[in-house]
Amino acid sequence: MWRTLGIVGLWLLLIGEAVPVSAQSEKPNKGFKSRAIPVASGDERASQTNLWVLEVHFKSLRKIQVDLPDPKSGELRKEDIWYLVYRVLQRDLGQKKDASDTDPKNSFDIDVAPPLFVPEITLITHDNGQKLYEDVLIPEAQKAIMARERLKLKNSVEIVGSIPPITPAEAEEQALLGVAIWRDVDPEADFHTIVMSGFSNGYKLVRGPAKYSDLAERIKARKLTFSDQIWDGKGSWKAASEVYNLFDERKPPPSNPDDQLWFYTITPERIVDDEEKPIVWRKTLIQRYWRPGDEFSPQEVEFREQGDPEWIFQPDDQRVPVVKGPARPVNPKAKKEAAAP
Repeated sequence: MWRTLGIVGLWLLLIGEAVPVSAQSEKPNKGFKSRAIPVASGDERASQTNLWVLEVHFKSLRKIQVDLPDPKSGELRKEDIWYLVYRVLQRDLGQKKDASDTDPKNSFDIDVAPPLFVPEITLITHDNGQKLYEDVLIPEAQKAIMARERLKLKNSVEIVGSIPPITPAEAEEQALLGVAIWRDVDPEADFHTIVMSGFSNGYKLVRGPAKYSDLAERIKARKLTFSDQIWDGKGSWKAASEVYNLFDERKPPPSNPDDQLWFYTITPERIVDDEEKPIVWRKTLIQRYWRPGDEFSPQEVEFREQGDPEWIFQPDDQRVPVVKGPARPVNPKAKKEAAAP
């Protein structure tokens, strides 16, 4: 019998039906295909000792039809509801612990209570003008989504509470499961951005916009240091010492330096009353999607991630991401039709 089983096993291996060892050891993602790794720079960790950044897993953007009462007539009618299912957990960011007798405090943003998870998730469409859709509470839709996903999901109010405790690597995950729901989304929109705030307590105190010449003047006045960070409105934040030749007057500035606007950070202890107050920029997560469909044949399977999830810093008073997205993908079908005579 053992000889027969061995022959059968060898035959399965030869025809490719045997399950690879790596596949056996991998944990099932249960539909959570996208993952935003908790990223924090050395500067962020050094300037904010209480920093936390959640690891975020989420499924693709989806739709479901739900019978909801008409706002005017009160009669039930089928309505397309858009939603995003997500899971959050906390990982160790590796901050150095202070072994001295002094306990460093953040005098600008003091924690008066344990860290709370208060998510704010906005859907933005980029067709026919930008439109913002706030996460809404619809009990009927939430119930239908949970039945479909076979998960116990909390809405944006139910999920508010303490952030999950740190989950070490290979340990059982201590995660929160949530769902964001949107109503009356433009069915013709093909390009979407999901903005996820509250998934980190990271922040920067930012001044600007300023011209390149303004930055040079601040350096002369010793109001801009090597460790301050500068952003040119396009790429990532950089240490001021790495931005062109700001700290070396012997070298020429970049070509047309004042054609773009610059932003720079400042530390809490350097804020004075006679200067412009900084704006708080919060660490925010964004994910872009696109869909080669239309309003007459909307298929949720067509929602596709446009690039990877991205951590950015976003002004408190602005909802639309301040960074530009990647180039729009070309719909192969539309490209073929356009090339036809």
